[in-house]
Amino acid sequence: MHSLLLSVLFSVFAFVAAERACNNSPQLCMAPYDTITHLGAHDSPFLRDISTSYSSFGNQFFNTTTQLDAGVRLLSAQVHVGKNDLDGRRELHVCHTSCSLFDAGPLKNWLWEIRTWMDRNPNDVVTLLLVNSNKVNARELEGDYSRADIAHYGYVPPHLDTVPPLSDQFRVTWPRLGEMIDKGERLVTFVNPLKPDKENAPYLLDEFTFLWENNYEVTHPSNFTCQPARPERQTIYGMHNSGRLFLMNHFLYWQLAFGIQIPDYRNIKLTNSWDGVGGLGKHMIDCANQVTRQPTFVLVDFFNVGPAIESVDIFNNVRKPAGRRNVTSSVIYGGRLRADFEGKANGSKDSPTLRLVALAFAVSRILRA
Repeated sequence: MHSLLLSVLFSVFAFVAAERACNNSPQLCMAPYDTITHLGAHDSPFLRDISTSYSSFGNQFFNTTTQLDAGVRLLSAQVHVGKNDLDGRRELHVCHTSCSLFDAGPLKNWLWEIRTWMDRNPNDVVTLLLVNSNKVNARELEGDYSRADIAHYGYVPPHLDTVPPLSDQFRVTWPRLGEMIDKGERLVTFVNPLKPDKENAPYLLDEFTFLWENNYEVTHPSNFTCQPARPERQTIYGMHNSGRLFLMNHFLYWQLAFGIQIPDYRNIKLTNSWDGVGGLGKHMIDCANQVTRQPTFVLVDFFNVGPAIESVDIFNNVRKPAGRRNVTSSVIYGGRLRADFEGKANGSKDSPTLRLVALAFAVSRILRA
């Protein structure tokens, strides 16, 4: 009788899961969190659009809400200690490299944007990856999560200091997406670096306890790799056996004068393509073969250009995604800085803009030292 009841309950759950679309697909409701690929927007809040005068340091053409509407489910950002515009008090901001260089505003405002989207989309699991640039403690981060009223969505794993084994066909070690949604714990946050705080913020997870990454500072399309870069001095075999989830960085930098690097929007159609040298699809296939498992996360710049979303759909076996917003796949040009950067790249004299940016980089390095 007991086994019959369990069978009925499981059938009911499977039926309900099949009727709704989790992360834009009914079939993903039964998928464990660690067995699918989550498309990520690298430096999500740092935009190259009219609001930033088409900043050459922007990594995305569309804001975080549009990214989520279009199917992105991993958002990364850099968190820095900044100042409140009104009273000058200490405040956490999302800034690119330095708040003096590119300040996208208070962290709590960005989290509020995400929370608002999650309220409107109750069948989606979202992951955040925060670079903790000034190494603030979990309690201070938790304050902004509370102010944004998003902490209640946080996923709390069984253990904060130990990653579970990877799920496989014989055992499920991470919750299924449908289970996370039903429980209300559908926001997963990884922070680097972070000392976990079980009492005050058990939903804030130290990144490299749970994840590993390949190299992220790539300036030539032939240099994409699948080898672990962080944590350092590791092997693919070791990382796979550790249970850590693979975050595959796949974005290209454009190397300029003074050691400055900006997102390489010139080659983004090739970088986010399915095949060819430096193509996203090829990189995913290469890494899946080497790791013997599809990447759990794929992080890209300008997510809308090329078949980035479609590439992830292929790996997740999603054929008819539901509820997504279609956005242009075009590269969006514009901005007064473009001529300065392109002129320098082509060998022209140093521009005042480049010299000012180089100074900002130098100051930011001094402040972090």
